[in-house]
Amino acid sequence: MFKPNVEKMRAKKDLKGLIKALEDDDKEVRMGAIHVLGGIGQPAVAPLIEALKDERKRVRWGAADALAEIKDPAVEPLIEVLRDERKYVRWGAINALGKIGNPRAVEPLIESLKDEDRHVRLGAINALAEIKDVRAVEPLIQAMKDSDRVIGKEAAKALGKIGNVRAVGPLIETLKDADSGLRWGAAKGLGSIGDPKAVDPLIATLKDEDSGVRSVAAWSLGKMKDSKVMDPLISALNDKNEDVRMVAAWALGEIGYLKALEPLIRTLKDRNMDVRVYAAIGLGKLGDVRAVDHLTELLKDKNKEIRGVAAWALGEIRYAKAVKPLIEALNDKSKYVREKAARALGRIADFRAVYPLTEALEDEDEDVRVAAKEALKKISGRQS
Repeated sequence: MFKPNVEKMRAKKDLKGLIKALEDDDKEVRMGAIHVLGGIGQPAVAPLIEALKDERKRVRWGAADALAEIKDPAVEPLIEVLRDERKYVRWGAINALGKIGNPRAVEPLIESLKDEDRHVRLGAINALAEIKDVRAVEPLIQAMKDSDRVIGKEAAKALGKIGNVRAVGPLIETLKDADSGLRWGAAKGLGSIGDPKAVDPLIATLKDEDSGVRSVAAWSLGKMKDSKVMDPLISALNDKNEDVRMVAAWALGEIGYLKALEPLIRTLKDRNMDVRVYAAIGLGKLGDVRAVDHLTELLKDKNKEIRGVAAWALGEIRYAKAVKPLIEALNDKSKYVREKAARALGRIADFRAVYPLTEALEDEDEDVRVAAKEALKKISGRQS
């Protein structure tokens, strides 16, 4: 089957051929054409703007990506395209403008928030979130009130990405909205902004009737790292929903207060595997030696992900008592666990691991061999 030669087309500056290559079945060819067109720069702008109007979806998407690589020279022509009668053309231009990130596009993108097509409006919201210009804050606050709840949810998330404190009050108010999607977006936005005024409202949101909203509230509180959130998050470890328990365990690890130690140790016995995984990760981040025996027990768990995460956590704690069980884990049937054990031994850097790690240099799996080699270097560096 004929494969277009992108390099030849680059040398000849064959714009027509390169644009045709945007539709090729081979992803490598398509990506190569996008990169080359982006490198050509200004001369490729007009043909690529025309390609945004192509019936073929791949061509339109590729043209938008190439225009994004061209950056500033493409901004004004793309702004003009925002008035095209075809919605998919407007969407392609918006997508490119968001990736370029030039502030000149902010006002035209704000205008696109009023577009008749919801996909175009969603594209404008995402583009404004990427540009992160404060001029978009008030329009996005208004967009949260859109009759289309998906638009409202995405606008709330975009406000979080922009991170301006003017959005905090409206987002807190939105936590009381009847629509769970909007509450989810507001909680996510508040976590991204990280303003302390949101702590109490987010704590209250841990009791929301919707488990998805409770989960994202826990995530946002983990971002806040305020001692006030500890007890509510510890209580969330007993939530009836496993996703809420999992995110609460993650959040407690992120915050890093030792008050979470015993609750996370208890959570290692949760009935849900993902919750146990994040409890182990949290204990690794806390770094307290009192967790070592409990994590060592997990090295015998029937699930390889649990065993691997336990090995990682023991490496984070760096306590000599973990060396012997980690050496035994170098013989685990799972290459994932063997690799994590090797890396953990490197972090602890105890000389007792030298011979077992030397043997691991002959492991059948390349990742394990690399991990063992790096671990031996760390031990050697410590001893020198």
